[in-house]
Amino acid sequence: MKNQTRQIFAVLLLAALSHTAQAQTGDCRFKDAEALKSYLKPGKRTTPLIMAHQGGTEDGFPGNSMATFERTYAKVPCVLLEIDVRATADSLLVISHDDDLALKTNGKGLLSKKKWKEVSKLRLKDPYGSMTEHPIPTFQDVLNWSAGKNLVLIVDKKPETSITQTIKMLQGTGNLYKSVLICYSLQEAQFAHKLAPQLMLAVGFNSLEHIDTIEQSGLPFEQLVALTPRELQDGSFYQRIHDLNVASSLGTNGNIDTLQATDSRPLYQKIRDSGGPDIICTDNPILLQSIFYKRD
Repeated sequence: MKNQTRQIFAVLLLAALSHTAQAQTGDCRFKDAEALKSYLKPGKRTTPLIMAHQGGTEDGFPGNSMATFERTYAKVPCVLLEIDVRATADSLLVISHDDDLALKTNGKGLLSKKKWKEVSKLRLKDPYGSMTEHPIPTFQDVLNWSAGKNLVLIVDKKPETSITQTIKMLQGTGNLYKSVLICYSLQEAQFAHKLAPQLMLAVGFNSLEHIDTIEQSGLPFEQLVALTPRELQDGSFYQRIHDLNVASSLGTNGNIDTLQATDSRPLYQKIRDSGGPDIICTDNPILLQSIFYKRD
């Protein structure tokens, strides 16, 4: 009888653990455009999804490095991995937040004026300005690595970077259906939608007036992610976005993320409990994972 009781308890425990994992990640395998659209649909969860800004920069790991991507992917289930795409002088797409190489690497000058042969020799600085051993990855490196993994790519294609080239590479590596392309204008979003009608797009929803403009843009709402102001807005603002069937994202990078964990924790919890943003974009994805999905 005791053995039977233990077996029943084990089955119930496994079911509970399985339910917890599912609650955190959902089905993170995106075989087609409908799967990602459904996953990001607002109103499906009580806890915001975690977007890792530059892949995360916690514990001295440099942003936009393969080592950081690997670490965040291992620790944050179904992470929304935000990466920055720029082009070198010889038109190779690489991952870099800034054009000014001195800001995040041991190089000088503008990345856009350097050929890949020179850029490939540079090393990244950590968030505190110390040099690391990590090089600048190419966009192709990241796409090859991402292709077989359960994650979402948030592709911040900088304004001067070719939309056509970026989308072709997403298509060619099987990453199109697991990607959201950040667009810096409605015109850019409309062009991207014409090139890849099923691609998810992220655009700025900065005010109620801006939302009115987006409503008239002809873009399919169900394929949009709303990039909202960094400060938590009134609930009616997010409700207006949700009424369009659009998920909203709020960035804590550069503000709450810079605080000590004891100070930032209640602010993250306030955003979570507000019922507003569906996604939090953060430099601290692993910390957020521990706060949102802490184990008893």
